[in-house]
Amino acid sequence: MEYKRNKQKYDTKPVTVNLLSANRKISNMIFSLNFYQKDAVGANREAAAYQVYFTDENGRQISDVQKIIADKTSDNGAERTFRCQFNLKSLKYSNTAAYYLVIADEQGLQMPQREPFQIDIAFAVDEFDFFS
Repeated sequence: MEYKRNKQKYDTKPVTVNLLSANRKISNMIFSLNFYQKDAVGANREAAAYQVYFTDENGRQISDVQKIIADKTSDNGAERTFRCQFNLKSLKYSNTAAYYLVIADEQGLQMPQREPFQIDIAFAVDEFDFFS
């Protein structure tokens, strides 16, 4: 009975991370994005580790993987931000195709978040193949 009444107090959940950057268009092979840890680690919120990367519409990974360790305990939201730098693979990107930023927790307890992005890079792969 006590547990049912105070379920929120006793159930510990991992903190979540959301994309903070408003721009959903990528125009460089190397770029940075800002992320925000929604809740502070505390009484019923525990630290969590997330893998963040980009995929194409078929789910193939097109960038390196960045790791976010969401373990901030501060009540100040500005202190719970993370900045990650991404490197896209040297591929041909279509500015009309769908690409996604994936935020997946390492334990696999939550469904991965997918944020749609547009990639518009003029010279991702050149005819001389310098980037390979």
